[in-house]
Amino acid sequence: MKSRRISIRNAPRILARGAFRCLFPLTALLSPLPVLAAGAVDSLNSSILVFSLMTLMTIVGGGLLVLILHHLDSSSFRKLHATLTHMPVAVAIVRKKDGVLLYGNKSCRELLGVRKLGHRYLYPDELNPQMIADILRPFSSHRGFRDVKEEIQLAQGRVMSLNVSGQPIRYKWQAAWLLFFVKPKSKLASHSKLEQEQRVFQQVLNSLSELVYFQDKSGRIIGTNKSFDRFWRGRIDEGVMDDDDFSVINNSLHTWTTAPDGSSRLFETNKTQLIGDNGEAVGTLSISHDVTDWHEMQESLKQEIEKREITEQALAQRNTVLDTILNASTDPIGIYNEHGVYAGCNEPFARSLGCSTEDLLGKSAADVLDPDKWQVFRETDQQVMEQGVTLKTDDYVILEDGTPIWYEVVKSPYCDPTDGAKGVLVMARDVTERKMAEQQLADAIMELQELSFIDSLTKVANRRSFDEQLRKLWHGHVREQNPLTLVLCDIDNFKAFNDNYGHQQGDFALREVAKVFRSVVRRETDEVARYGGEEFAFLLPNTDLRGGELIAAKVHQALAEKGITHMYSEVGTTLTVSLGVATVTPLPSQDYGELVELADIALYKAKAAGRNCTMSMSDNDDF
Repeated sequence: MKSRRISIRNAPRILARGAFRCLFPLTALLSPLPVLAAGAVDSLNSSILVFSLMTLMTIVGGGLLVLILHHLDSSSFRKLHATLTHMPVAVAIVRKKDGVLLYGNKSCRELLGVRKLGHRYLYPDELNPQMIADILRPFSSHRGFRDVKEEIQLAQGRVMSLNVSGQPIRYKWQAAWLLFFVKPKSKLASHSKLEQEQRVFQQVLNSLSELVYFQDKSGRIIGTNKSFDRFWRGRIDEGVMDDDDFSVINNSLHTWTTAPDGSSRLFETNKTQLIGDNGEAVGTLSISHDVTDWHEMQESLKQEIEKREITEQALAQRNTVLDTILNASTDPIGIYNEHGVYAGCNEPFARSLGCSTEDLLGKSAADVLDPDKWQVFRETDQQVMEQGVTLKTDDYVILEDGTPIWYEVVKSPYCDPTDGAKGVLVMARDVTERKMAEQQLADAIMELQELSFIDSLTKVANRRSFDEQLRKLWHGHVREQNPLTLVLCDIDNFKAFNDNYGHQQGDFALREVAKVFRSVVRRETDEVARYGGEEFAFLLPNTDLRGGELIAAKVHQALAEKGITHMYSEVGTTLTVSLGVATVTPLPSQDYGELVELADIALYKAKAAGRNCTMSMSDNDDF
């Protein structure tokens, strides 16, 4: 039966109607008073009548006051319950005189093992009201306390360390303590994995010969590699490029600088935006390449070509120098005229096209290159010759021996000094190592992102992935008004399994159970996640309660067929699970925490029913 909700705005009107109904008998009593007074003045004492009226009004006023106080107390309790239920911190309300537990939110139930039975809250077997009363007794005269460290003795000599804060309150007309429990975090475990990931990432960066640094949105440097540190030691400000130096992010910028040994070096710097998970720019990545030798060779070739205009003798002399440079260079260099006919090249250039130098000279590029590649090259060649600009492109080539190579190709305009014919000077640089390093860096980043959403032991989604997926599915189901089902799973008596078979066997059992779950939950839209410890969760979008129960039945059957031995179970001789199925068709006014709470209640019912079974809850159930 649904309860009627009374808003604070309508409370005065409701109270007024109640007062009127209470006063109506009073007016009925008062209406015959003039007649009575007129008819029997001598028989009635006026003072007794006045006293009776005052007594009646006092009783009515007292009743109204009690109703008002009761309504205010109920309204305050509902607001306090709604606030504490969704708090991520473990919260409990304990009666002051004897330590009896009056309330515990979901976080408290998860941390301390508090159970909810109907409208009652029960301590776990290891705790009792007297223990809590003993802890709170030194603070009975205080107005509150904060971050008091307590060690609670549990079964088998185990100790739970907690930081406890408290505030005295009135709860349902009783003196009580509002307690907050926080488990101290272990910095060693949380930092070890992060440090390992950072080391892998830094090792990839340090393997690069290029100078790499990262900046946040404010321009502050947040990371560098060893090459950057060695080159710019003591003069970091010179190596950092301002955003004003780049007309458009992702363009290249060439700058001259002085190396630590005093020589002048030319750097080609590329700055790229770093995009976060929400699609917004979170900083920039800058990579600088030393292109001094490449630049000097390019300038040398240009100068030699221009000298051909002086004399034939100078031209012949320059050609000798050019041939020497071409033959000495390990980078592919070639020249072809406006008709695409090769006029000069070195051996690395001819080898990159699968030919020898003698076979390539005098041939047309249209006869050597694939038609598709020639069409692309022809378009860039026309742009270089007609606009007189230098273009840079990347080209992927597989040599005759099967070796894959990435080339950074620079095309510059060329003019034959003898007849003024236009052509293109092509210079290529082997950047395979850089491309592989960039790919390794990208793979490392992808691997780190994947590891952050996968449970390392069971290889299913972790709690972080589960929370993110639940949040996305919830909003989508609010829009579409489709049912969303959550199944919470707890392995029965798993502590006894670990204690008797050892943690290695316990880890093995968790991996095997996860495999069983993945074999049952097969839809791409469904998700199996390790919820924590021996608890797992199944997210089943667009699935009603019946569909969730079918999945639960398949889980029981598949796990029984797997037959993982558990001779210390209170249920049977093999490993079993308890399942709580909850289905909600979410409304905009609801929060997905209500679905988790429903599934948690259903799981608790399954455990209370003897384990190795499934209990179901939906948003239509009264709980």
